[in-house]
Amino acid sequence: MKKKILSVLTVLLLTTMLVSPASARGNIKLAGGANNVEWNLGSLIAKATLIGLGSQDVTVVLDASGIPAITCTNNGGNDVPGQSSPKIFASGEQDLLGNSPIRKNGKSPFNVETDDPETIPWDVAGCPNSNWTGRIDFIFWTNAMITVKNLATGEVLLQQKYTCVTTRNPDTVSCTPAQ
Repeated sequence: MKKKILSVLTVLLLTTMLVSPASARGNIKLAGGANNVEWNLGSLIAKATLIGLGSQDVTVVLDASGIPAITCTNNGGNDVPGQSSPKIFASGEQDLLGNSPIRKNGKSPFNVETDDPETIPWDVAGCPNSNWTGRIDFIFWTNAMITVKNLATGEVLLQQKYTCVTTRNPDTVSCTPAQ
């Protein structure tokens, strides 16, 4: 009889452990919704707060794409505009640990920035020949995606896509949730 009770309790405990992470997946949200992300330039920066994290460790990933403004420079220091506008991609991430002092009641702010691509191969940039170097002066961001993953398992807990509009002079960016 004791073995049967122990077996039943073990099965219940394992079931609870398996169901808990799955149910936690649906609880993680951006505080205030997908529209409540602050976007800035540096490269591309997303700042917001996540809720429903509990104490789990997560990674916030920002992936972005856009069209660069390119300058080609030769060995003599002469500059000309690049003749190509290839789509480029950048990414950045930030770990949010469950024991962090900034996490309160399953809520944690994040401020994640993509890497800042600075150069591009001469032929991709549309430079005259291999004696020239392509330099990215500015990026007109067009798309972004915020993904929140469980740090231990890599499981995707939240993913939100955005469409972005970037202006130059003044340098601004705004991104709205994509369907």
